[in-house]
Amino acid sequence: MLFVHAIRLKSSIQLHLDGSTAVVEDIGRQQLIYGRRIPIPELFARIDAVDPSTIRRVANRFIFDQDIAIAAMGPIKSLPDYNWFRRRTYMLRY
Repeated sequence: MLFVHAIRLKSSIQLHLDGSTAVVEDIGRQQLIYGRRIPIPELFARIDAVDPSTIRRVANRFIFDQDIAIAAMGPIKSLPDYNWFRRRTYMLRY
């Protein structure tokens, strides 16, 4: 399943870079984040390097045991309260 998502992400990246404006925006974004332009093969290699353990590690760092912010739009009568969400994002540690 992760493989399918990687293929979709790569396709989306290639389709996004279809014009000079998109390419210039991509170059600027990469310069700000990485200080250099990352070649497409290197970017795809980084995508291929993601595995379930990487996703688990990132989720543990940024999602679990962190305060959350909730934004909703439309009829929110059935939206659970903050504590419902918070109970599902903490990790029991022994």
